[in-house]
Amino acid sequence: MFRCAWCMKKIADDQPLHALNVKFADGIDYSDQEGEIVQVYLTSRGTSVPMIVATADSEAKENGGDGLFALCSETCSEKMQTTLAKEINTFNSFSTAD
Repeated sequence: MFRCAWCMKKIADDQPLHALNVKFADGIDYSDQEGEIVQVYLTSRGTSVPMIVATADSEAKENGGDGLFALCSETCSEKMQTTLAKEINTFNSFSTAD
């Protein structure tokens, strides 16, 4: 079971899951935490949110992603995308992974 990175609502195994793949900015490295859920501080929101760190052999990594945010809905996904666009010191880019 995941928790939505935007609203923190629990996402049950039988519910749809939306995801945003992210590419870290230069100097940001979570490689020692591959496959783990870590807390990432979002300056523009003033809070930390859960992010899954991609493993070296994952589909996300093969597609150029370093991590992903699990989200419960399209609405939360859109809000997270708006926020990530402001987080240029942490993330280089992001894309939906639905």
